Amino acid sequence: MEKESLEDHLRRATRNFTAPLGEERAMALAAELARELARAHAEAPPRHPDLDPSAVAVVDGHPRLDGTSAGSDVAEDLFRLGGVLYFMATGDRPDVSWRLDGPPAGTLSTLARQAALAALSAARAADRFASASEAAGALDAALAPAAVPATPAPWPLFRGDSSRRGARPGPPATSLAAAWEARVGAITASPVLTSTLAIVPTADGRLIFVDRASGRRVHEKPLASAVESSPALADRLLHVGTDDGEVVGVDVVDGAERYRVRVGRLVRSSPLPWQDRVLVGVVEDKGTGGVVALEAAKGKLAWTRKAGAIFSSPALAGDTVIVGSDDGSVYALEPNKGAVLWTQRIGGKVRATPAVDGDVAIVADFEGRLVALAVSGGARAWTAELGHAVYSSPCVSAGLCVVGCHEGHVHGLDARTGEARFLTRTRGPVVSAPTAAGDRFVVGSTDGSLYLLDAEGRILHQVSLSRQGVQSSPALDGAAVIVGSAEGLHALRLAP
Repeated sequence: MEKESLEDHLRRATRNFTAPLGEERAMALAAELARELARAHAEAPPRHPDLDPSAVAVVDGHPRLDGTSAGSDVAEDLFRLGGVLYFMATGDRPDVSWRLDGPPAGTLSTLARQAALAALSAARAADRFASASEAAGALDAALAPAAVPATPAPWPLFRGDSSRRGARPGPPATSLAAAWEARVGAITASPVLTSTLAIVPTADGRLIFVDRASGRRVHEKPLASAVESSPALADRLLHVGTDDGEVVGVDVVDGAERYRVRVGRLVRSSPLPWQDRVLVGVVEDKGTGGVVALEAAKGKLAWTRKAGAIFSSPALAGDTVIVGSDDGSVYALEPNKGAVLWTQRIGGKVRATPAVDGDVAIVADFEGRLVALAVSGGARAWTAELGHAVYSSPCVSAGLCVVGCHEGHVHGLDARTGEARFLTRTRGPVVSAPTAAGDRFVVGSTDGSLYLLDAEGRILHQVSLSRQGVQSSPALDGAAVIVGSAEGLHALRLAP
């Protein structure tokens, strides 16, 4: 049986390091090494083999880890494995600066592979994988073909889905338990959640990819001077508006920019994917704006519908798109060509995003008016006067419509009649949109806290996230709650 060192094996496979090994082979060898480490760590006492390529044996093409080295532990073994992966994939030895800064970004071809490398060799031991078995699982998963995700993202756009209700089924929770926080800077937008990532732009214009399990930063991409638009994910393309008036498409598999198109002076609206297009509101000078539709793959303009300035995000009701405008009206559009189906004058600026609940769309304005409009024709089903300006988008769940206001209140109303059910006070304006887990409602306030309310408006739990406030709207996946603040991204769990 032929036996050689890993360094010999690599030298032979790369023609004395003059040709690349290939990322696939490097990842596969790293996964095998992680399994070998897991085997060594499971022994009694645990064994910590030497991971220098010159000391690693390769038998019939497979690495074997024998012996042990002094002064090592699980975290250090994983760090060294990250260095071996980097060496195999690039041909370069890791730099001593990794101890302070971690591995360089963009080394590997996909974000899943880059995330595995980052979690092996994070500068802080606490940010590394918890075990070699966990590392092996991540490396194996990262070897899967980079394609459209097999399962839909659990929270792919602002308010969760195209109806913009902001609701999901959920457990009867009584508290919020902190899981992790990522200090990435101020966040106003709402995160998008995939099965493994939380993706969100920062207020200063960076797009951040964070590992959902640990809070590790996987990737960071500069987008614009500032971003408040919440992204929308369709297949593997993330669409996001910017304060520079552009819409940008970013591939969430490899992090590459696929298109960038200027559509106005400012884009605060959150994009709405529809078939092979993306619809989004735009703001122009002197109070004008409208809705534009782009071809999702390339960002090419399909149509424009002029209206007042639009900060509101389009919502979908069957084959009708509904959106609010700063001109005080709500517009219903046909999504294929942008024809106006109807308009309804509400009064004040409508910057909140409509919530579609069956045959009505519930909208709010800056004069404190909450209105339910018939999806067919736009007639008013009911009107409620809240008395304070509303920027927060309504949430509809468990027969309730829940919305925040600038006076610091969270209002609960009967979703079918508009009758008041509760009023809960916070200590600052509520611009964050509530998110529902069944009959529990999670909402952030500019007082810096995240509140968990029941269907009677009782505060079940309150968690302080940032003294500088919370404007981001929570995203939800099962019991997981992820939300931005003035300081970064926070993950919590709904708990009994």
